[in-house]
Amino acid sequence: MNRENLNRMADYIETVPQDKFDMRLFRTGEKEKHECGSLGCVIGHCTILDENPLPLDYLGDINFYAWSRKFTGLDTSSSEWAYLFSSDWDAADNTPKGATKRIRYFLENGLPEDWREQMEDNAPLSYINQTK
Repeated sequence: MNRENLNRMADYIETVPQDKFDMRLFRTGEKEKHECGSLGCVIGHCTILDENPLPLDYLGDINFYAWSRKFTGLDTSSSEWAYLFSSDWDAADNTPKGATKRIRYFLENGLPEDWREQMEDNAPLSYINQTK
């Protein structure tokens, strides 16, 4: 896990306006550029933090899963990745503020046991009382 990059992601997502944020979509705009500039999720917005060339899929769009594996050091099939970045968060907390707090909570406390229930809006959000 790349703690430094996850911290950078939390700092950046905190600046994204709510009307430009949606956990259900990597991006709606130009998908090959570093800067999102459209409606998007944590991963879609945070490619701007990487100065390296972005990995492309066979259609020439960013391979967001490959990028996030490289940048965060988390396997995209892991519970940790799902807790931080899953599109399923749209049910319980589809906000940049919540995503920021979730990343910071994870870095400080690790994966909550009931993370899936939280994501499905069936348990209180463990990170909700984070001050920063």
